[in-house]
Amino acid sequence: MGLTLSASTFVSRPPRWECDVDVIIDDGCSELSGRIANISESGFMAECERRLPLGEIVTVIIPGRGRVRAEVCWAVGWRLGARILDEANVSA
Repeated sequence: MGLTLSASTFVSRPPRWECDVDVIIDDGCSELSGRIANISESGFMAECERRLPLGEIVTVIIPGRGRVRAEVCWAVGWRLGARILDEANVSA
């Protein structure tokens, strides 16, 4: 039996751009090494040296973009997906 998708189950997502960018992920307690694998205007998928819990608010330092605040929306092992909350006025 195959998987059947209907129009009501399709979720439109913003375009994503593949990348391989080393980043710093600040969880408020420590700065962690990470790597972004894809990014869109509203979020990104990354790997992090430590597993982060769902709902965690982090600050990510992205080269060429600066600091962004993001919320971890999903996590599987060391991989995570995060929604970008804002980019302006993130303190260092």
